[in-house]
Amino acid sequence: MRQKEHPDLIFDAIPKLYESTTKVFLTNLSQVPEQLKPPPQKFCRMYTTRPLADQLLLHMQWKGANISEQDFHIVEDGKPFQLRLSDGRRLEAMLCAGTALGNSLVLLIRKLQGGKLLYFYSAVQQDDLCQVIANPVFHSWIAQGTELLYLNLSGAHRPLVHVEYDEVAAGIEKLCREKNCVVRLKLPHFGYEPLVRRLGHTLLYGHIRLIGQYANSYAALSNDLRRFEEPDYLVKVRIFASDDFTVLTTRSERFTLLPLDLLKWSPQPTRMNLIQLCSLLRPQHIQGIVPYHATGNVPPPPEYLQRFRASYSPQKPNAPLRGPAAALPQAAKKVDRVIRKRGFDFLSDDDDADTTDSEWMGE
Repeated sequence: MRQKEHPDLIFDAIPKLYESTTKVFLTNLSQVPEQLKPPPQKFCRMYTTRPLADQLLLHMQWKGANISEQDFHIVEDGKPFQLRLSDGRRLEAMLCAGTALGNSLVLLIRKLQGGKLLYFYSAVQQDDLCQVIANPVFHSWIAQGTELLYLNLSGAHRPLVHVEYDEVAAGIEKLCREKNCVVRLKLPHFGYEPLVRRLGHTLLYGHIRLIGQYANSYAALSNDLRRFEEPDYLVKVRIFASDDFTVLTTRSERFTLLPLDLLKWSPQPTRMNLIQLCSLLRPQHIQGIVPYHATGNVPPPPEYLQRFRASYSPQKPNAPLRGPAAALPQAAKKVDRVIRKRGFDFLSDDDDADTTDSEWMGE
């Protein structure tokens, strides 16, 4: 997506036309293969970290694209760097990894003099936010919040489903046992590496093999491949990249294919991930991420995220209109009543017993 206020800056989209002043920030590669069909004749300058640059170089060279190391501006994870825009203004930026493998980054941009961030951008799930929070420089940058927080809201309304990786691994092993053959997992070329790493720490340790281009791409993120290369372990799972699957499959090979939705995980941010970022940053404004060249209106963030905005003011429901006050009944006029009580009659023994009327006392 391109910034209106700073049109030189593009996030996670590679333009087809080359412009010398354009600066492309790559925080993940999940959507890049689709964007590069076909690839541009010349790439705009791409700012990213070494692991992502190596992944993209391998993939595009495999596809035969005209790309080289000179097309990248490599920055260090968690280290600020300066940007000079075409209008002469200068900004400061920083890319920080939100996963242990470093395949998912967050982008922070602010003015040179510091202060509140102009932008905080996070397009995919930050599977391990502790990776970011442990950086004291990151803390100093977010101390005053951010003016604009860009988030991928495509899964904001989905219910939260907790992923238990041991259960996922047990399901894969059960399928392997029931079918009595190797389970094949066909994954998108980029984005699912954190899941693969976590499965390698379950009971599938040593039983997973990364095949073809997926193995080369994963190795660009980590050289710790022991859990995928144990020679004495029975192979139960083979993982392929989706665009490499057909090439490496023979008709004689017996296998069962695991549907992707059974993994219960995707690079798309979960509700919990979105809440964590919003509560951490307390942004002035939250905006959904728009793909480059996309059209249409961006839906507003859900209310449960809006509550974390620094400028949030809950909208009170309109009070029901009250009709004209009913006339209150007038209080009855107080009337003092005089009650005359009958006096006592004094009778003597000489009075006639039949006498019923006596004189009133005091009359």
